[in-house]
Amino acid sequence: MVRFERPTKVGREKPLATVQKIRITGRYSDLLFRPYHLARIEVNGLRVRIPAPGEPKNWNEGIAENDTSSRVSVGRVITDGAVLEIEKEKGEVPLKFEIHKLLLDSIAAHEPMDYEVSMGIPEPPGELESKGKFGPWEDGEIGKIPLSGSVKLSEAKLNKYSGLGGTIQSEERFGGTLERVEVTGEARAPDFELVSAGHKVELRTQFDVTVNAVNGEAQLKAVVGRVGQTTIHVRGGVVENAKSGHREASLDFSITNGRAEDLLWVFSGARKPAMIGPAVCSGHVWMRKFGEGFLDALEANGKFEVKNGHFQKTVQVKTNVLSARAQGKKIKAADEAPEVAVENLSSEVRIGNGMALLTSIYFQVPGARARAEGTYKIENAQVDLHGNLWTDASLSDNTTGIKAMLLEPLDPLFRRRHAGSMMGVSMEGDIHQPRMGTVLTKKKAPWGKQQQNSNIEITK
Repeated sequence: MVRFERPTKVGREKPLATVQKIRITGRYSDLLFRPYHLARIEVNGLRVRIPAPGEPKNWNEGIAENDTSSRVSVGRVITDGAVLEIEKEKGEVPLKFEIHKLLLDSIAAHEPMDYEVSMGIPEPPGELESKGKFGPWEDGEIGKIPLSGSVKLSEAKLNKYSGLGGTIQSEERFGGTLERVEVTGEARAPDFELVSAGHKVELRTQFDVTVNAVNGEAQLKAVVGRVGQTTIHVRGGVVENAKSGHREASLDFSITNGRAEDLLWVFSGARKPAMIGPAVCSGHVWMRKFGEGFLDALEANGKFEVKNGHFQKTVQVKTNVLSARAQGKKIKAADEAPEVAVENLSSEVRIGNGMALLTSIYFQVPGARARAEGTYKIENAQVDLHGNLWTDASLSDNTTGIKAMLLEPLDPLFRRRHAGSMMGVSMEGDIHQPRMGTVLTKKKAPWGKQQQNSNIEITK
């Protein structure tokens, strides 16, 4: 076995590389005209170790200035079955790359070398092919080594991270240094899913990212994702939290022309999205962990708005009845109420511990407007909302028959300016079949929708 070690002043340390077998091929002409040139090197059982960030990085310490190793050049190096390990701080398991095939051409001091590689990568587990230039490897830290080229990733499994599923494929180009690689490209996951929802969707992204390949951090300068008919714009970063020692994502997002059903399908386990219609949304997201407990660890705040939307049948029928009676229309059965669109549904949202806190909810259909607040449990789709409802028609006009006759004397008590009447309302239970209720109230509360606009801004 051959061992490559870094010179050190204090005893031996773990080798930077070990090799089981080396075969070196030369040419007679090189012995005469290029005595320090080797035509070809074949390496079997190569194992390379990249030290953790805390270890010294002076790679040439103790090497004499006149050392002839800097004069050696190699035409081509071929390796089969190599392993690259990148160590982490704090004793964490190293990142391990299984290199199936590696070709290196034109290896010489102070010169970049061409490479081609195919290998298995650890995060996310998949197969990677790349070609480009690497080096030169000068004095100083490994992070300063320049590189450029192209990458193709295939069959990268997201199910390593509990709570996620799907397979990623991507093609990208890159350039820079190991500690600052500029990456642009496209990625596709045809079967992406949140396991808790169980709905597979096709996710496509285009990205412009700066990556620190030494510590695994990244800055997302521009990422555009598409799910169904919805386009999502994302900016932010993935950095290590000094306290927890784990990488976390902090992202700003915006959706300017999306669809409510696309977003609900990803996050909800229901057989059908609770609502369909045009949607806009923006906010900030913190992902404190990836994998198991993803939804519980997810934190976010922002705003959303759906215009001209429709609920699934059960809720939509109740909405039609509400609209008809709020306009004073006399209907005897629910199916007599004409179909109406939800003119506006909007709210501010804060997500944490698997629950969405909804504040300043505004809801509007022809003849009726509501303002409410409450909670929505993401994993089991349980809703608990309470607020007030304003109608165009008077209280007695909202009902029929003997109920209308009994309530007519109460109209002056519940009549409101700019609205026929006001009452307390609630929505509880499963979002797909909620229990809706009303409560008569004399407490004055003005309708405040006119203060809300559809210019959604990010709130932190």
